[in-house]
Amino acid sequence: MKNTMGAAGLAIIVFAIAGVSWFALESTPPRLGFEDTDNPALMVGFVREHPEVFVQAGMTLIIMALSLTVAVLGIAEVLGPGSSPVGLRSSSAFGLFAAAFFLFGGAIRIGSSGPLLHMAGLRAEWGEGAYLAIQVVSQAVLIGAVFALCLWVVGLSVIGLRTKAIPLALSVLGILPAFRIGSSTLGPLGLLPDAEILWFIGMASILGTIRWCLLLGVVLLRRGFAATEQSGVAPGTAGVQGA
Repeated sequence: MKNTMGAAGLAIIVFAIAGVSWFALESTPPRLGFEDTDNPALMVGFVREHPEVFVQAGMTLIIMALSLTVAVLGIAEVLGPGSSPVGLRSSSAFGLFAAAFFLFGGAIRIGSSGPLLHMAGLRAEWGEGAYLAIQVVSQAVLIGAVFALCLWVVGLSVIGLRTKAIPLALSVLGILPAFRIGSSTLGPLGLLPDAEILWFIGMASILGTIRWCLLLGVVLLRRGFAATEQSGVAPGTAGVQGA
C-alpha cells in the first residue's frame, strides 16, 4: 500500500508541474509579441517562427496524460478500503477520461505544426484554415479534459469529506473545480451573466484544480514515507486516514 501511495503521490505532483508548464507554453504567443491569438494569419506566422512551442506543449500534455493515469489508478487503490465502490469508480472513470483527452490534445499539438506550415506554404488561406481547424479541435478536446479533471477532483473531495480519507481542508478546496463544472455547464446554456469576472474566476479555478492536485500529491508522499518508517503496521491500515 505504501508503495502505491508514494507512486500515486509522485505521479500527481508530476501532473501538476506539467500542468503549470502547459499553461506557461500556452501563453507564449502574447509574450513574444503575437497579441491577437484569434487572428489565424498572425498565428500561422507564430508557428512558422516558433514551431517548437507546439511540440513542447504537446509533449507536456502527453506527460500530463501519462502521469494522471498512474495517479488516478493509484489513488483509487489507496482510497478503495472504506469508500463507496460506485462513487470511487465513477470518479476514477472521469480521471481516466481526462487523461485520454490530454493525450489526444497532445497528439494534435505535436502533429499539427508540420502539416499546417506545409499548407500555408502552398496557399496562405489554406494555412489559416488549417490553423482554425486545429485550434477548434484542440480547444474542444482540452476543455473536455479540464472538465473531466474537475469531476475527478470534486468526486475525490466528496469521498474525502465522507470518509475522512483526505484532509478536510483539501476536501473543502474541491469547491474550486466545482465552479468550473458549473460555469462550463451553465455558460453555454446562457444561464450565467456575461461578466468578465466570471472568466477570470474560471481560469483561476483551473489553476486552483492543478494546485489541488499538487497538494494531494504532497499529502500522499508524506503519508507514504510515514508508512515506510512505521514498523508493525498491518497492510491496508496505513491508508490515507491521517492528516
